[in-house]
Amino acid sequence: MMKREEILALCASTPEVIAYIISLESQIKELTERIEALKSRLNQNSRNSSRPPSTDYFVKEKPNPKSLRKP
Repeated sequence: MMKREEILALCASTPEVIAYIISLESQIKELTERIEALKSRLNQNSRNSSRPPSTDYFVKEKPNPKSLRKP
């Protein structure tokens, strides 16, 4: 894969291409940050946030039983 400097050197004669590449880089950075923020929101549940248990849609583990007595 080519490095950023190599790409910009190849496109040095066309400033529009350089501006386009820079805008794409900033867009990629922004979208990557947004994905990370959405992943962190998705990983929250009632145990690690202030949300009520009724909002846990995809619970991977069962909660601990309230009583160890057998019915």
